[in-house]
Amino acid sequence: MRPMTATKPSNAQGIVWSLVTLLASALISYLVHPYAALSDLIMIYLLGVVLIAIRFSMLVSLATAVLSILSFDFLFIPPALQFAFPDLKSVITFCVMLVVAGVISKLNQRLREEQAASHRNEQTTLALYRLAQDLNGAVRVDQLVASATRHIERALNARAQVLLGDVDGNLSAEPGSPLSAKELGLARDAWSRCEAVKRCDAATTQVYQPLLGLHRPVGILCVFFPNGRGDDSDTIRLIVAFAAQLASAVERISLGTAVQHAQVQIETERTRNALLSTVSHDLKTPLSAIVAAGTTLFNEHSELDAATRLELSHTIVEAAERLDDLVTNLLSATRLESGTITLTRSVEALDELLGAVLSRFVERLGARPVKIEIPFSLPLIFVDPKLIELVLINVVENALRYTPEGSALYFEARQVGEEVVVSVADEGEGISEAEREKVFEKFFRGRLARSNDGGAGLGLMICRAAVRAHGGWIVSKSRPGGGACIEFSLPVAEKLAPNIPLTEQHA
Repeated sequence: MRPMTATKPSNAQGIVWSLVTLLASALISYLVHPYAALSDLIMIYLLGVVLIAIRFSMLVSLATAVLSILSFDFLFIPPALQFAFPDLKSVITFCVMLVVAGVISKLNQRLREEQAASHRNEQTTLALYRLAQDLNGAVRVDQLVASATRHIERALNARAQVLLGDVDGNLSAEPGSPLSAKELGLARDAWSRCEAVKRCDAATTQVYQPLLGLHRPVGILCVFFPNGRGDDSDTIRLIVAFAAQLASAVERISLGTAVQHAQVQIETERTRNALLSTVSHDLKTPLSAIVAAGTTLFNEHSELDAATRLELSHTIVEAAERLDDLVTNLLSATRLESGTITLTRSVEALDELLGAVLSRFVERLGARPVKIEIPFSLPLIFVDPKLIELVLINVVENALRYTPEGSALYFEARQVGEEVVVSVADEGEGISEAEREKVFEKFFRGRLARSNDGGAGLGLMICRAAVRAHGGWIVSKSRPGGGACIEFSLPVAEKLAPNIPLTEQHA
Protein backbone atom coordinates (compact mmCIF):
# COMPACT_ATOMS: atom_id res chain seq x y z
CA MET A 1 0.00 0.00 0.00
CA ARG A 2 1.39 3.39 -0.99
CA PRO A 3 1.82 5.98 1.77
CA MET A 4 -1.15 8.37 1.82
CA THR A 5 -1.37 12.08 2.72
CA ALA A 6 -4.26 14.01 4.17
CA THR A 7 -6.68 15.33 1.49
CA LYS A 8 -6.34 19.08 0.96
CA PRO A 9 -9.50 20.88 -0.27
CA SER A 10 -9.14 22.85 -3.48
CA ASN A 11 -9.58 26.65 -3.82
CA ALA A 12 -12.56 26.10 -6.09
CA GLN A 13 -14.32 24.18 -3.35
CA GLY A 14 -13.35 26.96 -0.92
CA ILE A 15 -14.91 29.68 -3.10
CA VAL A 16 -18.15 27.73 -3.37
CA TRP A 17 -18.34 27.22 0.38
CA SER A 18 -17.31 30.85 0.92
CA LEU A 19 -20.27 32.06 -1.14
CA VAL A 20 -22.61 29.68 0.67
CA THR A 21 -21.32 30.89 4.04
CA LEU A 22 -21.60 34.52 2.93
CA LEU A 23 -25.23 34.07 1.88
CA ALA A 24 -26.01 32.26 5.14
CA SER A 25 -24.37 35.05 7.19
CA ALA A 26 -26.30 37.73 5.27
CA LEU A 27 -29.61 35.88 5.66
CA ILE A 28 -29.17 35.33 9.39
CA SER A 29 -28.06 38.95 9.90
CA TYR A 30 -31.08 40.20 7.98
CA LEU A 31 -33.42 38.12 10.12
CA VAL A 32 -31.95 39.32 13.44
CA HIS A 33 -31.23 42.89 12.27
CA PRO A 34 -34.33 44.41 13.91
CA TYR A 35 -33.35 42.95 17.27
CA ALA A 36 -29.54 43.36 17.31
CA ALA A 37 -26.90 46.04 17.04
CA LEU A 38 -24.41 46.30 14.19
CA SER A 39 -21.67 44.95 16.45
CA ASP A 40 -23.74 41.77 16.92
CA LEU A 41 -24.26 41.37 13.20
CA ILE A 42 -20.57 41.68 12.48
CA MET A 43 -20.01 38.73 14.85
CA ILE A 44 -22.25 36.59 12.62
CA TYR A 45 -20.08 37.45 9.61
CA LEU A 46 -16.94 36.86 11.65
CA LEU A 47 -18.21 33.41 12.60
CA GLY A 48 -18.63 32.53 8.92
CA VAL A 49 -15.09 33.78 8.19
CA VAL A 50 -13.72 31.65 11.03
CA LEU A 51 -15.52 28.55 9.74
CA ILE A 52 -14.06 29.06 6.25
CA ALA A 53 -10.57 29.78 7.65
CA ILE A 54 -10.64 26.52 9.63
CA ARG A 55 -11.27 24.42 6.54
CA PHE A 56 -9.69 26.22 3.58
CA SER A 57 -6.53 28.03 2.52
CA MET A 58 -5.46 31.54 3.46
CA LEU A 59 -6.36 32.88 0.02
CA VAL A 60 -9.94 31.63 0.35
CA SER A 61 -10.12 32.85 3.95
CA LEU A 62 -8.98 36.39 3.08
CA ALA A 63 -11.31 36.46 0.09
CA THR A 64 -14.17 35.42 2.37
CA ALA A 65 -13.23 38.13 4.86
CA VAL A 66 -13.17 40.84 2.13
CA LEU A 67 -16.50 39.70 0.67
CA SER A 68 -17.99 39.61 4.18
CA ILE A 69 -16.84 43.20 4.79
CA LEU A 70 -18.28 44.39 1.48
CA SER A 71 -21.53 42.52 2.09
CA PHE A 72 -21.90 43.93 5.61
CA ASP A 73 -21.11 47.46 4.38
CA PHE A 74 -23.56 47.22 1.49
CA LEU A 75 -26.45 45.67 3.43
CA PHE A 76 -26.27 47.02 6.96
CA ILE A 77 -24.10 50.15 7.31
CA PRO A 78 -26.27 53.24 6.64
CA PRO A 79 -27.14 54.27 4.06
CA ALA A 80 -28.29 50.69 3.28
CA LEU A 81 -27.94 49.07 -0.15
CA GLN A 82 -24.98 51.20 -1.15
CA PHE A 83 -21.32 51.28 -0.32
CA ALA A 84 -20.38 53.94 2.17
CA PHE A 85 -17.10 54.72 3.88
CA PRO A 86 -17.39 53.17 7.35
CA ASP A 87 -16.59 54.97 10.54
CA LEU A 88 -13.37 54.35 12.49
CA LYS A 89 -14.92 51.72 14.73
CA SER A 90 -16.14 49.68 11.76
CA VAL A 91 -12.75 50.00 10.08
CA ILE A 92 -11.07 48.57 13.15
CA THR A 93 -13.63 45.72 13.22
CA PHE A 94 -13.03 44.97 9.54
CA CYS A 95 -9.25 44.94 10.09
CA VAL A 96 -9.68 42.55 13.02
CA MET A 97 -11.80 40.33 10.78
CA LEU A 98 -9.02 40.18 8.19
CA VAL A 99 -6.38 39.47 10.84
CA VAL A 100 -8.50 36.74 12.44
CA ALA A 101 -9.08 35.13 9.05
CA GLY A 102 -5.34 35.19 8.26
CA VAL A 103 -4.21 33.91 11.67
CA ILE A 104 -6.77 31.10 11.84
CA SER A 105 -6.02 30.09 8.26
CA LYS A 106 -2.28 30.07 8.97
CA LEU A 107 -2.70 27.99 12.13
CA ASN A 108 -5.01 25.62 10.33
CA GLN A 109 -2.51 25.26 7.50
CA ARG A 110 0.22 24.30 9.99
CA LEU A 111 -2.14 21.84 11.66
CA ARG A 112 -2.94 20.21 8.31
CA GLU A 113 0.77 19.98 7.53
CA GLU A 114 1.47 18.35 10.89
CA GLN A 115 -1.41 15.94 10.39
CA ALA A 116 -0.14 15.06 6.94
CA ALA A 117 3.39 14.55 8.27
CA SER A 118 2.08 12.39 11.12
CA HIS A 119 0.02 10.32 8.68
CA ARG A 120 3.03 9.87 6.40
CA ASN A 121 5.18 8.80 9.33
CA GLU A 122 2.53 6.31 10.42
CA GLN A 123 2.27 4.86 6.92
CA THR A 124 6.07 4.69 6.62
CA THR A 125 6.41 2.92 9.95
CA LEU A 126 3.70 0.43 8.98
CA ALA A 127 5.34 -0.25 5.60
CA LEU A 128 8.76 -0.79 7.23
CA TYR A 129 7.23 -3.08 9.87
CA ARG A 130 5.56 -5.23 7.22
CA LEU A 131 8.78 -5.38 5.25
CA ALA A 132 10.68 -6.45 8.39
CA GLN A 133 8.14 -9.24 8.93
CA ASP A 134 8.60 -10.44 5.35
CA LEU A 135 12.39 -10.34 5.61
CA ASN A 136 12.51 -12.18 8.94
CA GLY A 137 10.64 -15.10 7.42
CA ALA A 138 13.26 -15.64 4.69
CA VAL A 139 16.07 -18.15 5.25
CA ARG A 140 17.81 -17.90 1.87
CA VAL A 141 18.96 -14.89 -0.11
CA ASP A 142 16.73 -15.72 -3.10
CA GLN A 143 13.69 -15.94 -0.79
CA LEU A 144 14.76 -12.64 0.77
CA VAL A 145 15.01 -10.85 -2.58
CA ALA A 146 11.68 -12.22 -3.84
CA SER A 147 9.87 -11.28 -0.63
CA ALA A 148 11.41 -7.79 -0.50
CA THR A 149 10.68 -7.10 -4.17
CA ARG A 150 7.05 -8.14 -3.78
CA HIS A 151 6.59 -6.00 -0.67
CA ILE A 152 8.31 -2.90 -2.08
CA GLU A 153 6.29 -3.04 -5.29
CA ARG A 154 3.06 -3.25 -3.27
CA ALA A 155 4.10 -0.46 -0.88
CA LEU A 156 5.33 2.00 -3.54
CA ASN A 157 2.98 0.98 -6.37
CA ALA A 158 6.01 0.76 -8.65
CA ARG A 159 8.23 -1.85 -10.32
CA ALA A 160 11.24 -2.97 -8.26
CA GLN A 161 14.33 -5.02 -9.02
CA VAL A 162 17.13 -6.07 -6.65
CA LEU A 163 20.67 -6.73 -7.87
CA LEU A 164 23.19 -8.33 -5.48
CA GLY A 165 26.96 -8.21 -5.46
CA ASP A 166 28.94 -11.39 -6.10
CA VAL A 167 31.83 -12.84 -4.09
CA ASP A 168 34.30 -10.81 -6.14
CA GLY A 169 32.65 -7.53 -5.20
CA ASN A 170 31.03 -6.95 -8.61
CA LEU A 171 27.39 -6.16 -9.34
CA SER A 172 25.92 -8.71 -11.71
CA ALA A 173 22.41 -9.23 -13.03
CA GLU A 174 20.88 -12.69 -13.07
CA PRO A 175 20.17 -14.32 -16.45
CA GLY A 176 16.84 -13.14 -17.81
CA SER A 177 16.93 -9.85 -15.89
CA PRO A 178 14.30 -7.37 -17.20
CA LEU A 179 16.76 -4.47 -16.91
CA SER A 180 18.05 -2.94 -20.11
CA ALA A 181 21.72 -2.27 -20.77
CA LYS A 182 21.22 1.41 -19.97
CA GLU A 183 19.46 0.60 -16.68
CA LEU A 184 22.23 -1.85 -15.75
CA GLY A 185 24.75 0.88 -16.44
CA LEU A 186 22.98 3.27 -14.07
CA ALA A 187 22.79 0.54 -11.41
CA ARG A 188 26.53 -0.16 -11.72
CA ASP A 189 27.19 3.58 -11.50
CA ALA A 190 25.30 3.74 -8.20
CA TRP A 191 27.19 0.61 -7.05
CA SER A 192 30.62 2.07 -7.80
CA ARG A 193 29.80 5.46 -6.24
CA CYS A 194 27.97 3.97 -3.21
CA GLU A 195 25.30 6.64 -3.53
CA ALA A 196 21.83 6.87 -5.02
CA VAL A 197 21.34 7.66 -8.71
CA LYS A 198 18.06 9.12 -9.94
CA ARG A 199 16.98 9.55 -13.55
CA CYS A 200 13.77 11.24 -14.67
CA ASP A 201 12.19 11.39 -18.12
CA ALA A 202 8.73 11.86 -19.53
CA ALA A 203 7.74 8.22 -19.00
CA THR A 204 9.40 7.08 -15.77
CA THR A 205 11.34 8.12 -12.70
CA GLN A 206 14.15 5.64 -11.95
CA VAL A 207 15.81 5.43 -8.54
CA TYR A 208 18.92 3.25 -7.97
CA GLN A 209 19.55 3.02 -4.23
CA PRO A 210 22.64 1.10 -2.95
CA LEU A 211 22.09 -1.56 -0.29
CA LEU A 212 24.76 -0.42 2.15
CA GLY A 213 25.99 -3.03 4.63
CA LEU A 214 28.22 -2.46 7.62
CA HIS A 215 31.45 -2.63 5.62
CA ARG A 216 30.50 -2.53 1.94
CA PRO A 217 27.49 -2.36 -0.39
CA VAL A 218 25.76 -5.69 -0.88
CA GLY A 219 23.51 -4.77 -3.81
CA ILE A 220 21.32 -2.19 -5.54
CA LEU A 221 17.58 -1.59 -5.15
CA CYS A 222 16.12 -0.37 -8.45
CA VAL A 223 12.67 1.27 -8.36
CA PHE A 224 10.80 2.42 -11.48
CA PHE A 225 7.85 4.84 -11.08
CA PRO A 226 5.55 5.36 -14.07
CA ASN A 227 4.29 8.79 -15.16
CA GLY A 228 7.03 10.69 -13.38
CA ARG A 229 5.95 9.75 -9.84
CA GLY A 230 8.39 9.02 -7.02
CA ASP A 231 10.23 12.33 -7.16
CA ASP A 232 9.06 13.64 -3.76
CA SER A 233 11.31 13.59 -0.70
CA ASP A 234 9.00 11.35 1.36
CA THR A 235 9.12 8.57 -1.24
CA ILE A 236 12.90 8.86 -1.51
CA ARG A 237 13.24 8.58 2.27
CA LEU A 238 11.02 5.49 2.23
CA ILE A 239 13.18 3.90 -0.49
CA VAL A 240 16.30 4.60 1.60
CA ALA A 241 14.65 2.99 4.64
CA PHE A 242 13.61 -0.06 2.57
CA ALA A 243 17.16 -0.38 1.23
CA ALA A 244 18.65 -0.20 4.75
CA GLN A 245 16.38 -3.01 6.01
CA LEU A 246 17.05 -5.15 2.94
CA ALA A 247 20.82 -4.66 3.27
CA SER A 248 20.72 -5.71 6.94
CA ALA A 249 18.71 -8.82 6.07
CA VAL A 250 21.09 -9.79 3.24
CA GLU A 251 24.06 -9.39 5.57
CA ARG A 252 22.30 -11.40 8.28
CA ILE A 253 21.76 -14.37 5.97
CA SER A 254 25.24 -14.08 4.48
CA LEU A 255 26.82 -13.96 7.94
CA GLY A 256 24.67 -16.89 9.05
CA THR A 257 25.89 -18.92 6.08
CA ALA A 258 29.48 -17.94 6.82
CA VAL A 259 29.09 -18.87 10.49
CA GLN A 260 27.57 -22.22 9.56
CA HIS A 261 30.43 -22.89 7.15
CA ALA A 262 32.94 -21.93 9.84
CA GLN A 263 31.24 -24.26 12.32
CA VAL A 264 31.44 -27.11 9.82
CA GLN A 265 35.13 -26.40 9.33
CA ILE A 266 35.70 -26.26 13.09
CA GLU A 267 33.87 -29.55 13.59
CA THR A 268 35.82 -31.14 10.74
CA GLU A 269 39.08 -29.94 12.23
CA ARG A 270 38.06 -31.18 15.68
CA THR A 271 37.16 -34.60 14.28
CA ARG A 272 40.42 -34.77 12.35
CA ASN A 273 42.45 -33.85 15.42
CA ALA A 274 40.58 -36.37 17.56
CA LEU A 275 41.11 -39.07 14.96
CA LEU A 276 44.83 -38.28 14.70
CA SER A 277 45.11 -38.32 18.47
CA THR A 278 43.34 -41.68 18.65
CA VAL A 279 45.42 -43.22 15.89
CA SER A 280 48.68 -41.86 17.23
CA HIS A 281 48.08 -43.05 20.80
CA ASP A 282 45.78 -46.04 20.72
CA LEU A 283 47.51 -47.65 17.75
CA LYS A 284 50.99 -46.91 18.97
CA THR A 285 50.55 -48.62 22.34
CA PRO A 286 49.65 -52.13 21.05
CA LEU A 287 52.10 -51.77 18.18
CA SER A 288 54.89 -51.00 20.63
CA ALA A 289 53.94 -54.08 22.66
CA ILE A 290 53.95 -56.26 19.54
CA VAL A 291 57.31 -54.91 18.37
CA ALA A 292 58.89 -55.31 21.81
CA ALA A 293 57.62 -58.88 22.32
CA GLY A 294 58.34 -59.90 18.74
CA THR A 295 61.88 -58.48 18.86
CA THR A 296 62.60 -60.39 22.04
CA LEU A 297 61.30 -63.64 20.58
CA PHE A 298 63.17 -63.06 17.32
CA ASN A 299 66.50 -62.45 19.03
CA GLU A 300 68.40 -65.68 18.51
CA HIS A 301 70.84 -64.84 21.29
CA SER A 302 68.14 -64.48 23.95
CA GLU A 303 67.82 -67.39 26.33
CA LEU A 304 64.12 -67.59 27.15
CA ASP A 305 62.38 -70.38 28.89
CA ALA A 306 59.08 -71.82 27.63
CA ALA A 307 56.96 -69.85 30.11
CA THR A 308 58.51 -66.52 29.07
CA ARG A 309 58.09 -67.33 25.39
CA LEU A 310 54.44 -68.23 26.03
CA GLU A 311 53.90 -64.98 27.89
CA LEU A 312 55.45 -62.91 25.10
CA SER A 313 53.35 -64.75 22.52
CA HIS A 314 50.26 -64.04 24.62
CA THR A 315 51.24 -60.35 24.73
CA ILE A 316 51.48 -60.27 20.94
CA VAL A 317 48.06 -61.92 20.56
CA GLU A 318 46.42 -59.55 23.06
CA ALA A 319 47.95 -56.47 21.42
CA ALA A 320 46.92 -57.73 17.98
CA GLU A 321 43.35 -58.31 19.18
CA ARG A 322 43.31 -54.80 20.64
CA LEU A 323 44.51 -53.41 17.31
CA ASP A 324 41.88 -55.45 15.48
CA ASP A 325 39.11 -54.11 17.74
CA LEU A 326 40.28 -50.53 17.28
CA VAL A 327 40.51 -50.80 13.50
CA THR A 328 37.13 -52.53 13.37
CA ASN A 329 35.57 -49.69 15.36
CA LEU A 330 37.18 -47.05 13.16
CA LEU A 331 35.98 -48.73 9.97
CA SER A 332 32.52 -49.35 11.40
CA ALA A 333 32.21 -45.73 12.53
CA THR A 334 33.20 -44.50 9.08
CA ARG A 335 30.78 -46.80 7.28
CA LEU A 336 27.87 -46.07 9.61
CA GLU A 337 28.36 -42.29 9.43
CA SER A 338 28.69 -42.26 5.65
CA GLY A 339 25.50 -44.29 5.23
CA THR A 340 27.20 -46.75 2.86
CA ILE A 341 26.80 -49.77 5.12
CA THR A 342 24.45 -52.52 3.90
CA LEU A 343 22.42 -54.45 6.45
CA THR A 344 22.34 -58.20 5.91
CA ARG A 345 19.39 -59.12 8.08
CA SER A 346 18.37 -62.54 9.20
CA VAL A 347 16.16 -64.05 11.89
CA GLU A 348 18.29 -64.55 15.00
CA ALA A 349 17.93 -65.60 18.64
CA LEU A 350 19.20 -62.94 21.04
CA ASP A 351 20.55 -65.47 23.56
CA GLU A 352 22.74 -67.07 20.88
CA LEU A 353 24.20 -63.70 19.85
CA LEU A 354 24.85 -62.84 23.49
CA GLY A 355 26.49 -66.23 24.13
CA ALA A 356 28.84 -65.76 21.16
CA VAL A 357 29.85 -62.32 22.46
CA LEU A 358 30.43 -63.45 26.04
CA SER A 359 32.61 -66.34 24.84
CA ARG A 360 35.08 -63.72 23.54
CA PHE A 361 35.39 -62.22 27.02
CA VAL A 362 35.77 -65.46 29.01
CA GLU A 363 39.30 -64.67 30.09
CA ARG A 364 38.59 -60.99 30.93
CA LEU A 365 35.39 -61.82 32.77
CA GLY A 366 37.28 -64.12 35.11
CA ALA A 367 35.30 -64.56 38.30
CA ARG A 368 32.78 -61.77 37.58
CA PRO A 369 29.17 -62.81 38.15
CA VAL A 370 27.16 -62.59 34.91
CA LYS A 371 23.41 -62.57 35.43
CA ILE A 372 21.25 -63.14 32.33
CA GLU A 373 17.47 -62.80 32.30
CA ILE A 374 16.11 -63.75 28.87
CA PRO A 375 12.67 -65.39 28.95
CA PHE A 376 12.06 -68.48 26.83
CA SER A 377 9.07 -66.73 25.28
CA LEU A 378 11.22 -63.91 23.90
CA PRO A 379 10.56 -63.67 20.13
CA LEU A 380 13.28 -63.94 17.52
CA ILE A 381 14.76 -60.70 16.18
CA PHE A 382 15.31 -59.64 12.58
CA VAL A 383 18.75 -58.02 12.53
CA ASP A 384 22.19 -57.95 10.97
CA PRO A 385 23.97 -60.39 13.36
CA LYS A 386 27.44 -58.94 12.81
CA LEU A 387 26.30 -55.41 13.65
CA ILE A 388 24.35 -56.49 16.73
CA GLU A 389 27.33 -58.55 17.93
CA LEU A 390 29.42 -55.39 17.48
CA VAL A 391 26.89 -53.48 19.59
CA LEU A 392 27.02 -56.07 22.38
CA ILE A 393 30.84 -56.25 22.21
CA ASN A 394 31.18 -52.48 22.65
CA VAL A 395 28.65 -52.34 25.49
CA VAL A 396 30.39 -55.22 27.34
CA GLU A 397 33.81 -53.66 26.64
CA ASN A 398 32.66 -50.40 28.22
CA ALA A 399 31.26 -52.23 31.25
CA LEU A 400 34.54 -54.10 31.80
CA ARG A 401 36.61 -50.95 31.33
CA TYR A 402 34.75 -48.75 33.82
CA THR A 403 33.84 -51.21 36.61
CA PRO A 404 36.00 -52.81 39.32
CA GLU A 405 37.07 -56.44 38.94
CA GLY A 406 34.68 -58.90 40.55
CA SER A 407 31.60 -56.67 40.08
CA ALA A 408 28.62 -58.22 38.33
CA LEU A 409 27.21 -57.67 34.86
CA TYR A 410 23.47 -57.86 34.19
CA PHE A 411 21.81 -58.75 30.88
CA GLU A 412 18.07 -58.52 30.51
CA ALA A 413 15.70 -58.69 27.52
CA ARG A 414 11.96 -58.26 27.24
CA GLN A 415 9.38 -57.76 24.55
CA VAL A 416 7.66 -54.36 24.34
CA GLY A 417 5.11 -54.26 21.55
CA GLU A 418 6.88 -55.12 18.30
CA GLU A 419 10.35 -54.55 19.76
CA VAL A 420 12.77 -56.45 21.94
CA VAL A 421 14.32 -54.16 24.57
CA VAL A 422 17.82 -55.20 25.70
CA SER A 423 19.42 -53.86 28.89
CA VAL A 424 23.12 -54.22 29.83
CA ALA A 425 23.93 -52.95 33.34
CA ASP A 426 26.94 -52.95 35.67
CA GLU A 427 27.87 -52.06 39.24
CA GLY A 428 30.32 -49.28 38.52
CA GLU A 429 30.13 -45.57 39.33
CA GLY A 430 27.59 -45.01 36.58
CA ILE A 431 27.19 -42.23 34.01
CA SER A 432 26.47 -38.71 35.23
CA GLU A 433 23.27 -37.09 34.05
CA ALA A 434 25.25 -34.44 32.15
CA GLU A 435 27.04 -37.12 30.12
CA ARG A 436 24.12 -39.43 29.29
CA GLU A 437 23.66 -37.95 25.82
CA LYS A 438 27.31 -37.06 25.20
CA VAL A 439 28.53 -40.66 25.64
CA PHE A 440 27.00 -41.43 22.23
CA GLU A 441 29.01 -38.70 20.52
CA LYS A 442 32.06 -39.49 18.46
CA PHE A 443 35.38 -39.41 20.36
CA PHE A 444 33.70 -38.39 23.61
CA ARG A 445 35.12 -40.04 26.73
CA GLY A 446 33.56 -39.64 30.15
CA ARG A 447 35.07 -38.32 33.34
CA LEU A 448 36.06 -41.84 34.46
CA ALA A 449 38.09 -42.59 31.33
CA ARG A 450 41.81 -43.25 31.68
CA SER A 451 44.34 -42.25 29.05
CA ASN A 452 45.82 -45.74 28.65
CA ASP A 453 42.75 -47.95 28.87
CA GLY A 454 42.58 -48.57 25.12
CA GLY A 455 39.32 -46.68 24.55
CA ALA A 456 38.85 -44.31 21.62
CA GLY A 457 35.41 -42.84 22.32
CA LEU A 458 33.82 -44.69 19.39
CA GLY A 459 32.10 -47.68 21.00
CA LEU A 460 28.78 -46.16 22.06
CA MET A 461 28.69 -43.95 18.98
CA ILE A 462 28.84 -47.15 16.87
CA CYS A 463 26.15 -48.72 19.04
CA ARG A 464 23.80 -45.80 18.46
CA ALA A 465 24.40 -45.75 14.68
CA ALA A 466 23.93 -49.53 14.39
CA VAL A 467 20.73 -49.58 16.48
CA ARG A 468 19.27 -46.64 14.56
CA ALA A 469 20.10 -48.38 11.30
CA HIS A 470 17.72 -51.12 12.49
CA GLY A 471 15.03 -48.53 13.27
CA GLY A 472 15.54 -48.77 17.03
CA TRP A 473 16.56 -46.45 19.87
CA ILE A 474 19.30 -46.48 22.50
CA VAL A 475 19.67 -44.62 25.82
CA SER A 476 21.98 -44.55 28.81
CA LYS A 477 20.62 -44.33 32.35
CA SER A 478 21.35 -45.24 35.95
CA ARG A 479 20.88 -48.76 37.25
CA PRO A 480 18.70 -49.09 40.35
CA GLY A 481 21.10 -49.83 43.17
CA GLY A 482 24.06 -48.11 41.48
CA GLY A 483 25.89 -48.47 38.20
CA ALA A 484 25.27 -47.69 34.54
CA CYS A 485 22.70 -49.19 32.19
CA ILE A 486 22.66 -49.13 28.39
CA GLU A 487 19.24 -49.96 26.96
CA PHE A 488 18.34 -50.37 23.29
CA SER A 489 15.60 -51.82 21.11
CA LEU A 490 15.64 -54.27 18.20
CA PRO A 491 12.86 -55.28 15.80
CA VAL A 492 11.11 -58.63 16.35
CA ALA A 493 10.79 -61.07 13.48
CA GLU A 494 7.06 -61.67 13.96
CA LYS A 495 6.08 -58.30 12.57
CA LEU A 496 7.37 -59.28 9.11
CA ALA A 497 5.00 -60.48 6.42
CA PRO A 498 4.88 -64.31 6.03
CA ASN A 499 6.37 -64.20 2.52
CA ILE A 500 9.51 -62.29 3.57
CA PRO A 501 12.57 -64.60 3.42
CA LEU A 502 14.61 -65.37 6.55
CA THR A 503 17.58 -63.49 5.11
CA GLU A 504 17.38 -60.06 3.53
CA GLN A 505 19.91 -57.49 2.32
CA HIS A 506 19.22 -53.77 2.02
CA ALA A 507 20.99 -50.50 2.57
